[in-house]
Amino acid sequence: MAESTLSLGWADLKSRVGFFLGYGRTVASFTAVQEAEVEEFVQSGVRLVYYPTALSADATFAGYEWSWLRPTEVLDIYKPYAIGTVTIVAGVVTLADGTFPSWAADGELTIDGESYSVDTRDGDAQITLDNLTVTADAGSSYSLAQADYDLPDNFGRMIGRFNFPQDSNLSPVDVVSVGKLLSMRAGSLMSGSPSFVAIRYKSSTGATGQRQEALFYPDPDDDWTMLYEYEAYSGALSDALPYPLGGMQLAELYTESCLAVAEGRANDEPGVHSKLYESLLVDAIIRDRKRGAKNYGQMGHQDYQLEEGVFRRGYTGGTYPLTYRGELI
Repeated sequence: MAESTLSLGWADLKSRVGFFLGYGRTVASFTAVQEAEVEEFVQSGVRLVYYPTALSADATFAGYEWSWLRPTEVLDIYKPYAIGTVTIVAGVVTLADGTFPSWAADGELTIDGESYSVDTRDGDAQITLDNLTVTADAGSSYSLAQADYDLPDNFGRMIGRFNFPQDSNLSPVDVVSVGKLLSMRAGSLMSGSPSFVAIRYKSSTGATGQRQEALFYPDPDDDWTMLYEYEAYSGALSDALPYPLGGMQLAELYTESCLAVAEGRANDEPGVHSKLYESLLVDAIIRDRKRGAKNYGQMGHQDYQLEEGVFRRGYTGGTYPLTYRGELI
């Protein structure tokens, strides 16, 4: 798909900020110091559009969340795998008569009532546990399951709930605190269709940004493709990734945001570009709100059983009974 000819990208924004600062319009003619300054202002301007702060005279739109920063994604969850038997020597698990699934490195191996986290999937018939002291005789039964799932690198926070496929007739998965979910797991080891999920930050050394994961309960007993919506983080603009999110219609907002940053830092006070940025920001938010769906809650009846094991969602057979002071009307 071709980009709109009215879109503005990384080079365009640098050119406009450079011209404002008196460096000319040709980015290639900037000195290294000038280009570094211009790029700093452009990245700051883009961040101010992604995450707008309160306007100088009105805090109505503070913390506004754009619809285009809330993508819909799918998450595959898996039933336990227990085909074949295993031998374990010093934490190295060798499988007979089976093939470890692709997700094995993210799973936990249960054997003789004890569970051990997997470190690596070394091949179709071998995995290595984190605990290298584990041993088990040849022919041992086992179960490999995954209850914790990595979320996308740009995952910010959950919007709404995880949803099962429409034909499953299963209710969406409720989001609870990490503490509550861990208490559920400690109280009872159960498997079934997940009813609860908690979002948890993973430990990090700082070599990369901190990632998040989803913890489900009960442990999945079948393979499911879950649908969910989340607030997404976005990376910096670059030559390889030149276009800010939101589309062509926000080109002037990005321009004025970048110029407002340059104006404020160069002159130590807001000016005409800051005013234009605020005006365009209000207009963009109002337009974005018009595109968003309005949810007024459940407007139909609950699931209706047509016959044994067959349900129809949102059954509307008849109106809701209305009463006034205890009398049916």
